[in-house]
Amino acid sequence: MPRSMRSLLHQTLDKFHYLMVDWACTYKASPSVFSISVSMSSVQIVTLLSLFLTELSSTLNVQGVKQGDSCFCDVNLTAWQFPVRQYEDVANLVDSCEELQGMLQTQVQLLEKKIPQIERTVGNMTDRLRAFQYLKSRSLYYDLQLHQMDKELERLEVDVSTAHQTAQGTLSQELSSVREMMKNAKDHNKFNLETVRDNLRVLKNRLETCRTIDAKFTSNCSQRLLSNISEPVVTKLSPYGKSYPSGSWGREAKSSAMERYWIQPLVSGNRHGNVLRFYPTHEDFMSSRGEQDIAVAPSYSHTNAIQGPGTLLYDEAVFYQCYNTGELCRYDLSTKATIRKSLPDAGFNNRFPYCYYTCHDWTDIDFSADETGLWVIYATEASHGNIVLSRLDSDNLNITHTWTTRLFKKSVTNAFVVCGVLYATRYLSAYEEEVFYAFDTNTGKENNMLAVKMEKFKI
Repeated sequence: MPRSMRSLLHQTLDKFHYLMVDWACTYKASPSVFSISVSMSSVQIVTLLSLFLTELSSTLNVQGVKQGDSCFCDVNLTAWQFPVRQYEDVANLVDSCEELQGMLQTQVQLLEKKIPQIERTVGNMTDRLRAFQYLKSRSLYYDLQLHQMDKELERLEVDVSTAHQTAQGTLSQELSSVREMMKNAKDHNKFNLETVRDNLRVLKNRLETCRTIDAKFTSNCSQRLLSNISEPVVTKLSPYGKSYPSGSWGREAKSSAMERYWIQPLVSGNRHGNVLRFYPTHEDFMSSRGEQDIAVAPSYSHTNAIQGPGTLLYDEAVFYQCYNTGELCRYDLSTKATIRKSLPDAGFNNRFPYCYYTCHDWTDIDFSADETGLWVIYATEASHGNIVLSRLDSDNLNITHTWTTRLFKKSVTNAFVVCGVLYATRYLSAYEEEVFYAFDTNTGKENNMLAVKMEKFKI
């Protein structure tokens, strides 16, 4: 109801009160018909008159005076009380109706906006169901389920063939039994199909157990998995100071080599570098004397420059990730020659860096070395970002073996190889890391229940 309705109501009541006090009517043939001139809308007049005439329905006799053909009388309309309360009730009802109408109009507008979206959703569902209706009409559901289970059996057979030798015979026999059940599944009902699925689930769980590193693990150079790490043996501030906080350092990794220490700082946003600083002995390294700087590239932006902190000195050569690519570089310290080799499908430029709470930039490709040789740690799109470990020929960078783990590379802070076993660390605090994962390259088994703490320094 418009805001002016209330004011019009009071104006109308005042006018009617004035008319009812002093108004005299003259009537001839139709004394019940009269008109009143009041400035109101037609709806208001009809409502008001309907209420007013209802009150006039009672009869009142008035004495008149006949003059000629006419009868004149004085009528005091105050005898009838105007139905103010009823009028207000009707006005309130009109208010409620208009408010309800506004709400309904708003809902209709919202529904009109949602109708196109609903139509698109229904259309998409119809398109998706059309293919299933085709399968249902030709009774192909059952065959598709069997085909999927058959594929799972094939994958299990491949996995079992690489599982532990002591369990291989038993698992192979059980797989043969399940495959025989699959051949007869078309003659059985759906409940038997569920039984086959349960058997497959049990076999998968047993296969996972076979993949776990045994508690009595031994290898050619170790009697068990890593169980303890001492406090840091070498603690030293970088000779470059805090200007270059990122890079790599260490001792030459091959045991037959001389005791030579090196530092490789990263510049240009802690990303690139081209210079290594060498120290002939541990004493020289600790006292920062007798250093020698060697450039592996003319500048840090050269195509053969270093990217990331994954650099390693191994057997008279520097191994590192080539500038702005997923390729490997080998710089020979004797011949000054650089060899480049592509690392297939490897992520780079922060595609798969080490992370945990925050990511360590430019750590996509990381070199490591142990008693058995040279390794590179990375991740690929094909592995869905899980760590891939490859053993390299240190002379020409050819890949000799590759293992794909089930550990997501961005979930670890670092990784290294010891005695053919890949270890991964995670963040504990600003001063402590934890070795929590191991992957044995000899058996392909893994263990993610390690809890070996490792102290670290933070400036």
